[in-house]
Amino acid sequence: MPKRPADQAGTELDRRVFRASHSRIPEIVELARKIRRHGPDILGTIELGCSNARLEASDNRIKVTIRMVYGFHHANNPIALVMLRRGGLDIRPPQPRTQPTKTAEASYVLDISAQRGRCNRSITV
Repeated sequence: MPKRPADQAGTELDRRVFRASHSRIPEIVELARKIRRHGPDILGTIELGCSNARLEASDNRIKVTIRMVYGFHHANNPIALVMLRRGGLDIRPPQPRTQPTKTAEASYVLDISAQRGRCNRSITV
């Protein structure tokens, strides 16, 4: 149903709610009432094409962080860690710089020949 345009989705939703509300199964009738109550929100979501996947992912990451900080003595520390992890800062530890040595170093040179469509590997020492 989400791949249809909003007007077709509205008629399809009304048709399915009508059939569900006339069902003899009480759980299906209750579901039809809930869908009818939230019908404009459902159609708005279909029209805009949005979902709550990002919110669910962010909520899951916060829960993982809270599990990770179990046992902290003060409440400010877990809050600070959640803000640090979910705040958007990109903090990476510095990477050590490696200087090329003058001793014999082996490096693989990948020579891709575009005309012939094959790969040649050669070792330089």
